[in-house]
Amino acid sequence: MKRKTLLLTGTTGFIGHKFLLFALSNNFLVIDILRSKNKHNKKIKKLRNIYKNNYKNIFFENTKTLSKELKKVNVDCFVNFATLYNNKHTYDQIHDFIESNVSFPTLIYDIIHKKTKKMINFGSMMQHSKNENLISKNLYAATKNAFEMISNYYSTINSKTKFYNIKFYESFGDNDKRKKLIPTIINNYKKNITTRIISKELSLNIIHTDDIINSILILINHDIQSGSYCIKNTHNTKISKLIDILNKYLQKKIKVRYENKSTDLINYSGLKILPRWRPNKNIEKKIMNVFKNETAKN
Repeated sequence: MKRKTLLLTGTTGFIGHKFLLFALSNNFLVIDILRSKNKHNKKIKKLRNIYKNNYKNIFFENTKTLSKELKKVNVDCFVNFATLYNNKHTYDQIHDFIESNVSFPTLIYDIIHKKTKKMINFGSMMQHSKNENLISKNLYAATKNAFEMISNYYSTINSKTKFYNIKFYESFGDNDKRKKLIPTIINNYKKNITTRIISKELSLNIIHTDDIINSILILINHDIQSGSYCIKNTHNTKISKLIDILNKYLQKKIKVRYENKSTDLINYSGLKILPRWRPNKNIEKKIMNVFKNETAKN
């Protein structure tokens, strides 16, 4: 069977790097788009030495060099992990949000959409604030919505390529260093710091990074109709309950302070669940195992 070639962006980020490692270790041919500043990235250099025959990098300084390199490639699937996220923004960050979340993927789509079979973009359920379709919770979500509208344009002018927008609520994985709640609780526990949580009633819909990788494999290997899909767990995880369970076996308890704020959770049900996809049924157990492994010395 012919090996499939993937074009990836955002592989220096947490989820993108997880998928890059998976793709290389599972015999995909990978072309990785990276800004020129990443030429000396130690992780990328190491992977290039290990996977000499199936890993290439496109390092670009500007849009002209990016265009020149992309015109040379033909791939089976493009997966866009590239994103700039912040729950809030400053005036000085507006340009960076638009460049990373709108301009950059659009430049790639414009060049390769006729040369690939499938294009996968990752968004967020924050694009559906107030439980409405494409109502943004913040500027990050607004830029994601802007790009989704642009990707819809390319899907209307090209019926031969499949276009997908995949969204989820919250993610978690092993060695997760992002400034998200679960990694923050783990990190604060190690430092003996109290974690503030907005409400004792806070519940989050969490999927593991393996679930995200599985969604990509489904889209690569199956004939799924173009469109926007959600991947979410069958239940929400109540954070206070999870902490109570963890504290039952910990000698040193997790320090937490619950505030009395509104959780204001998004619970939009207008998106279809990705066909053939199923979440890990025991996300709480996975979180607990990671907590135990990463805090063993404490």
